[in-house]
Amino acid sequence: MFFICMLMPASISIFTERKINKKKEEKNSDLILKYLFYTFLITTIMNTFIYIFSNEKLNFYNYETFTYDFCLKYMWLSIIIALILPYIVKVISANINIELELKEKKKNEKAVKKTKKRKSNKTN
Repeated sequence: MFFICMLMPASISIFTERKINKKKEEKNSDLILKYLFYTFLITTIMNTFIYIFSNEKLNFYNYETFTYDFCLKYMWLSIIIALILPYIVKVISANINIELELKEKKKNEKAVKKTKKRKSNKTN
């Protein structure tokens, strides 16, 4: 039950994202990275909910925590988050643009550039 609760909702997010973007073919490495990204986000959000709303503040998961009742509530809430999260990611990625410009620092900034002087062949 533990692995199903943790790993299944990310696949729902990827499916939802594909339907939003209408993409069918992607590289396997891109799918794995997206799956890991969504797994991390959903698990972090769910762990935050568990920590805030739980009576017992557990520092780690144990198998006694994952009762049928807990797993049912956890899965429904994580499915809702998994369905909403791709829309949030799309809105954020559409409105925020990050550009990085890297400039290489010259070794000798004080060095004077040598320019070639042309000799004029003008005769007076």
